[in-house]
Amino acid sequence: MKDFCIVLVFNKAFHEKALSTIKQIREVGLYDGEIVCIVGDDLKDHITQTLNSNIVIKYFPDVGRTKEKNDLFGVNKPFQFHKFYCFHRWFRDNYKKCFYIDVGAQIFKPLDKMINLNCDGKLLAHSDSYPRYKWRLSGQFDKVKFPEQFKKLNEKYDLNIDYFQSTIMLYDTSIISDSTFDVLVGMSMDFYNNKTNTQGFMNLYFNCLLKVWEQIRIRDLETYYYDFFERKNFTTNDYIMLKYPKT
Repeated sequence: MKDFCIVLVFNKAFHEKALSTIKQIREVGLYDGEIVCIVGDDLKDHITQTLNSNIVIKYFPDVGRTKEKNDLFGVNKPFQFHKFYCFHRWFRDNYKKCFYIDVGAQIFKPLDKMINLNCDGKLLAHSDSYPRYKWRLSGQFDKVKFPEQFKKLNEKYDLNIDYFQSTIMLYDTSIISDSTFDVLVGMSMDFYNNKTNTQGFMNLYFNCLLKVWEQIRIRDLETYYYDFFERKNFTTNDYIMLKYPKT
């Protein structure tokens, strides 16, 4: 078993963006370790060799969702459910610790401070409601179009809690069980009123059920670590990484 890898998930439409992210991870993030690229059916026969050194191409079949069901539930990006594979037992069996990064995230400084955070028994990610903390997990699920679904969810889980973004996640693979992937997929089939495809279900599982989520470190004396975008009076120079920089 290896100690660590960075994980990316992409399909053919995001292949070029993935190459750019890998370039940033190497040249700006100064990470030279293993990167696992999770791909699905549309890239299965198109990426047969490594993109560069220390790249692992890991194929998983597309999550079995019919077009009719996706249309009925308003799912317009079904490949996003491929992100559930980050928590497949394959990762638990091959790595002790993983750092998932959304393809397209922008890296501005070396990643070592984030990679070296202690996540023993935990999943570290950024609160989606930071910095005001007014949003609750309930907002990830549509209670207007699907009131019965929302009622069932609210009865089964505590939705009145803070929750994490799934844009970047540092996690100890010991939190992955043999059934984790299947449970996540099952949730997405049973409760189709989610607004963000995978994010709400990851919170139901890791936040509500396992209670292993913790806020990833926000800053130290030298820099902020990660945010969705830079906050007022800050620039990209103040962060290690941003999802959607404004400047």
